[in-house]
Amino acid sequence: RGKQTYLGVGENAPPPERIQLASAQRDADCEWPVATWMDPISPAELKLAQSVLGAGRANVITQQSFSDTALLNRDDLDDYRILHFATHGLVTAPRPECPARPALVTSFGDASSDGLLSFKEIFDLKLDADLVILSACDTAGLATVSASREAGIETGGNFALDGLVRAFVGAGARSVLASHWPVPDDFNATENLISSLFKASPGTAMNESLAKAQRAAMDDPLTSHPYYWAAFILLGDGTKPLVK
Repeated sequence: RGKQTYLGVGENAPPPERIQLASAQRDADCEWPVATWMDPISPAELKLAQSVLGAGRANVITQQSFSDTALLNRDDLDDYRILHFATHGLVTAPRPECPARPALVTSFGDASSDGLLSFKEIFDLKLDADLVILSACDTAGLATVSASREAGIETGGNFALDGLVRAFVGAGARSVLASHWPVPDDFNATENLISSLFKASPGTAMNESLAKAQRAAMDDPLTSHPYYWAAFILLGDGTKPLVK
């Protein structure tokens, strides 16, 4: 029912000075190190999607506007048919002795911001999306029992749905494109694969678009190894077209 076609978010801004100065304390508190925010994912695939869909149908938010507090304060997320996150996913823990808290990296917002969109925060979003694209690292990896219970989930789920994917399905996404392991940035492998989805002929089903994009990566000698393309999975209704 969404009136808007596409919202792409990513390319987080560097952490503010107050966070950088507190880096030693962050380590002691099992928080992610400041370096986590220092290597943002390129927004190239977001801008390519915008160019394919048209500026009037696609919105892109990057840098400081892409903060956790800004996203959580929006009341129009259920108006978008496609949500595209080009950012890092965190499904492990900063150190072995720390608990895992699945999250997506964002920019830091106001004083209450932690620069992360947590599993619970994602689960509590109100979405009505045909597709959520998680162009990030290891977003389909295992979510801990404690993270699930914090979001109010007591039972169900398996390895395919226990990562950040499960949070987006709970928020109202009909399908989610995610990855099972951190895909390297070499040869623009991820960017090329995601971009291929938007270059598909209008009306092509999402599962067909993904299969075609993976075959293209397979046919390229630089990215033919499954390491570069096999991580990506589409969970949910893959019969709807990405580009109408």
